[in-house]
This record gives sequence, C-alpha cells and structure tokens, in this order.
Amino acid sequence: MLDSLHDILPIVSGGVFGLALLLFLVSLRLFRRSRNDTFWRRRRDAGQRGWRVFLVAATLAVFSGFSCAATLVMNRFLDDSDQGPAAVSVAENTEPGPLSATPASNTNDPDNNVAPGDLSTPSITPIELRESPIVIDVTSTPVVLIVTSTPGATPTETPFPTFTPHVTPLISSVTPNPDAEIRITALDDQISDAMTPINPRATFAPGTTRIYLFVEFRNMAQGVLWKRMLYREGEAIDGSAYLWGLETDGTGYFFFGNNNGFAPGHYEIRLFLGENPTPINISAFTITESP
Repeated sequence: MLDSLHDILPIVSGGVFGLALLLFLVSLRLFRRSRNDTFWRRRRDAGQRGWRVFLVAATLAVFSGFSCAATLVMNRFLDDSDQGPAAVSVAENTEPGPLSATPASNTNDPDNNVAPGDLSTPSITPIELRESPIVIDVTSTPVVLIVTSTPGATPTETPFPTFTPHVTPLISSVTPNPDAEIRITALDDQISDAMTPINPRATFAPGTTRIYLFVEFRNMAQGVLWKRMLYREGEAIDGSAYLWGLETDGTGYFFFGNNNGFAPGHYEIRLFLGENPTPINISAFTITESP
C-alpha cells in the first residue's frame, strides 16, 4: 500500500501544482480585466471571480506542498525499513570434544579401560567437491528447403481497343438553327500568338503530334450538341461530343493530339451538329510516310 502511494504522490503533486499555476494565470487575467474593462459591472464581476480563482489556486499550491513533504517523509521511511537487522553468523564448532572412556568388552580384564588422555584425536579427511560438466549432445538434423518457382502466365498481346466515340452520349434539348453553320477554314500543326495558323496545309510530316483545326461559325445556339470526329482510313480513332458554349458567330480553333505521333495515312475531320448523322463539314489531310 505504501509503495503504491509512494509512486502516485509525485504524479499527484505535479498535476496539482500545474493546475495551481494555471489558475494563478487565470486570476491575473481576471484582475487585469477588473482594472481595464469599460463597464463598472464587468470590472466588479471580474475582480470577484479573480479572487475566487486565486484562493482556489493558493489552496491547490498548499496541497501540492504537503504532497511533496509527504513524499519526502515516505522516502525516508521506506529507506529505513529496507535496512533489516544484521545477520548473525553462527560458527559451528568443528573441533571434536573429549571422548569418554569406553568399557572393555572383556569383563575378566580389569585394566582394559583406556583413559581419555590416551585416546588419539580423530582425523578429518576433507572431501574435495568437483563440478562435473554435463555435456548434452544435441544432434541437429539439417532441414532442406526446396523452393519451386511457378512460371507466370504467358503474356499475351492484347490489341488496342477499337475507338468508341461516346460511352455516355450527351443529350441536349436545344434544337440547332436551320441556318447554323460551322466549317473548318484551315489545318496546321502550329499556332501563332494571335491564335491563327502559321503554315496552313493538308499534308504533314510523320511524327506530327498535334493537328489544329481553325473553324468559322455562325447562327450557333448556346447548349446545342455538336461533335468533332477524326477518322483514319475511314475508321474513327478520336472524337468527342460537346454542348456549344461559344458565341453565336465568330471564329475559333480546336485540335487533335497524339503523344506518339500520328501514323502515316489519310485522315478526315468530320463535324456534326445536333443529332444529324450526316456531317456538316469535312476536312481531309495526310500524314506522309517516313523517307
């Protein structure tokens, strides 16, 4: 019980002392508010709370001091109790005492008795104790681990999936104007700072990674569905559907990109408006073979 109390008291003392310091700081803040607050009533309330908190903090500090003193007393008491009485060693008398005379076995010889002084002192032969080492022969059986490797699955070449234009088709409630028009005016693999083509043409070198299409549009309606598709040798390889968000009339540009470079062949860019499956404009270009 004393040991457990001796272990707990320092923790309790430290915690109480820390709480007392915190309350002292709170009381100082309340005293400062009681002098600097604008309203008299709040200054009075702050002063009263400050005194109450100060008294509680002082009580906790006194309790912490008593706890520290009790800890010191218990330390002294436990140190004294640990020192037990000194062990008293009792030496065993190993010397043989005087032996009494032994009566003779023959009763007819009266002088057969031997006086004690004539007896020889018995000799004690010491016994030498030796430690015999115990040898334990542990025969270890070797463990052979056989690790077999399972060959992985044979890699199979998966062809590139066929381009799917729209996984989730966009739906627009806006009907295109009958005279709406969007057409491609130029193709280029570069664009100037003024957002215009630099060298418009229809034939591009192998390894071209981006094709810009510059368009002109008029009578377009906000939110109308339109699509731009890229075909190679008649097969769709790229494209997206959008809801129109530009002005009604004007010009702009879009592009198709391929990080690995477009493969040689004949390409077509087709523009669609609304749900009409017939393209509203088509522009063709060619990627030449490597020399």
